[in-house]
Order: sequence, then structure tokens, then C-alpha cells
Amino acid sequence: MDPKTIKSISAQIYRQFPEMSGIAPKVRARPVPESQRAFKKPAAPTYLLNYQTKAALPEGKSISRWVRVVVDAQGKIIKITTSH
Repeated sequence: MDPKTIKSISAQIYRQFPEMSGIAPKVRARPVPESQRAFKKPAAPTYLLNYQTKAALPEGKSISRWVRVVVDAQGKIIKITTSH
């Protein structure tokens, strides 16, 4: 995936989740599901971007915070999933 596209997606995530600001995502290509391989038309590749940080809680504890973003090859966000 193009670094410029990743930077654009990250800017959108940083606006929506300020605690993720400055966190570089881990990028993985997602395999095409078996159900879509059966069709004659090829499926567009998708990518998974994982952002992870620790958020501080009032009692001095911390909690892991994840944001998972599924995007297509053009950089369009398909789905965002968060923890906690």
C-alpha cells in the first residue's frame, strides 16, 4: 500500500480517535475470502491497518486501545472497529 494513502487514512483516524495521534499503523494485506474467489469477477484487494496505544485510567492503571481499519486499494475506509 502506498505511504501517501496510509498517511491520508491515518489523518482521518487521528481526527476520529485523538488518542491514536502519532501512532504508526501496522499494515497487512487481507486475503480474498473463499466465497468471492468463486465469482468470475476478481475481488478488489483490501488491507487491514492496526493502531494500538495505551490509555491512562484515573487510578493510575492503563488499558490497551486498538483501532482496526479495513480499507480498499484506493484508500477508502470500509470498516472501523475499536476496542473498549
